[in-house]
Amino acid sequence: MLMANLMGERTRMSPKVLIVGAGQSGLYFGHQLLNQGVDVTLITGQTSTEIRNGRTSITQFSMPFTRALEEQAKLDLWQDSAPRFDRVNMSLRPDEGPAVQFYGSLGSSQFASRVGGHAVSVDRRVKMADWLEHFEDNGGRVVIHGITESDLAFFVGRGMYDLVVIAVGAGELGALFDPDPTRFSGAHDRVATQVMLHDVAWEDSTSADVYSINGGEVFFIPVLTDEGPATSITMLANPGALLDASGIRGRSAGAVLERMQEVLRQHLPDVYERFSGATVDDLVGGAKNGVNSAIQTQFRPGVRNPVGWMAGKPVLGMADVVVTSDPVSGQGWNNSTYCAQVYADAFAAHRGAYDEAFMAAAFERFWIERGQHSAVFSEMVDGFWGGALPEHFGELIGAVMTNQTVADRWIGGFDDPADYARWMFDPAAARAYLAEAGAIPPR
Repeated sequence: MLMANLMGERTRMSPKVLIVGAGQSGLYFGHQLLNQGVDVTLITGQTSTEIRNGRTSITQFSMPFTRALEEQAKLDLWQDSAPRFDRVNMSLRPDEGPAVQFYGSLGSSQFASRVGGHAVSVDRRVKMADWLEHFEDNGGRVVIHGITESDLAFFVGRGMYDLVVIAVGAGELGALFDPDPTRFSGAHDRVATQVMLHDVAWEDSTSADVYSINGGEVFFIPVLTDEGPATSITMLANPGALLDASGIRGRSAGAVLERMQEVLRQHLPDVYERFSGATVDDLVGGAKNGVNSAIQTQFRPGVRNPVGWMAGKPVLGMADVVVTSDPVSGQGWNNSTYCAQVYADAFAAHRGAYDEAFMAAAFERFWIERGQHSAVFSEMVDGFWGGALPEHFGELIGAVMTNQTVADRWIGGFDDPADYARWMFDPAAARAYLAEAGAIPPR
């Protein structure tokens, strides 16, 4: 059936593009190609109904610049329903000494100043299901079928498509792309445990809250689900660290929730109190279907070569397939969307074969402009707790707690990670900025 569905594509006018995977990057890229008048086929293993009724994934969010890209692509389908947040509250809790607490505005980045400063998070099940249906409604061809490497090799070898893009990194297709040890993405394994709950104590519905200790982080994010606004609580930890919630007894949603409560009661009791009374009835989906709103998984960040080969021809890896970012950076959807937009722009400007040189150049632009900068979050987190940050960071920490301009720029880096390199890491540049902002470093 798969071959019959795809063989029908041979009669269509070129250029023809095949996208494997219906996640953030694959669907965004597909829609942008449709907007260019390109003939696009997308293969995915699940229908929109199966996606909508399936298990959630770790919560992602669209920062202001990413949200603006979605809007201009006519993919912001939840403007009137998704909860917005424009502020991030940070609480860093050292083993000894006072906490480092500050908040900042997402609207301070160079991007947000032009497009508006709020972020949104939509449950992946809702977002991808809606986008998949929208893709088909707009003329994209969708084939629902699992695809193996041998399946793909057949279509690539026959030259049925001008460009084949792999937008799903799991399984054997992800193995097409060799690791690239020359590039660093903040490659630290993380254990992620998450629940989505109704009626969580919320200090400010327009903010996201982040708590960090020497052993992990906890994120409280307002999110739109199929049952309306809810709260995603995500706990990240290095394997074996304090907030590693591995050892869950059973796979039930109740077991995941109870394990998170147990770990937080021990290590962050005030955070635990925010949802200490929650039960499976409070999960999105309730006691019956709440299992789909609780998850534990492990991330292994890394960078791969963007060009894979099969049947002697190149295929292009996209977003998470070739740059898996540390979830502590919060850059998953932002990187995916930026990568897809760069690829779409490169496709529109290109004349000639979509060969290895085209693929490598498109990826290189993404890497230079965005991909490489996500690693700074991992370096800052691990450096803060490992005592490996540059000496002048003590001055920055003092300033961020006392000067709102500095705090806003720090938080604005979630939207524009490249900005950190402009002012934060070089001591002279950092001190010049602190003087410009009117911050007085501690003596």
